[in-house]
Amino acid sequence: MPTADQRLDQLEPVISEMLARQDQLSAKQDELSARLDETSAKVERVSAQVRQLTLTVTSAISAQSDNITLLLEKTTKLEQGQAKLEQGQLDLRQEMNERFQQMDQRFSQIDQRFGQVDQRFDQLFDFLKEKLK
Repeated sequence: MPTADQRLDQLEPVISEMLARQDQLSAKQDELSARLDETSAKVERVSAQVRQLTLTVTSAISAQSDNITLLLEKTTKLEQGQAKLEQGQLDLRQEMNERFQQMDQRFSQIDQRFGQVDQRFDQLFDFLKEKLK
């Protein structure tokens, strides 16, 4: 059976190797912690940029939405105005047609009166011719 010193001599290289391995693992853990901190900082920067970009895009979309709403309102007003103009044109055409019809009737009446005057002149000339003979 080995003595306590012999057993200690056998365990010493194993413990030494384990301590060296523990130091390596500790160094690796420190390196990974540093990388994790670095990655966390990058994620935080990217998150901030994404938030800013989201705000910018949201603002732009909101502005465009407001512009589209304004344009739609103006388009609706223009369409209503155009409809009123078209109705006004139709009313004006109808009124003009009525007035032209009235003018045609008056011209017809004037033609009839001229016809009557012509007949009277013809009668008067005939009468004068008869009297002068």
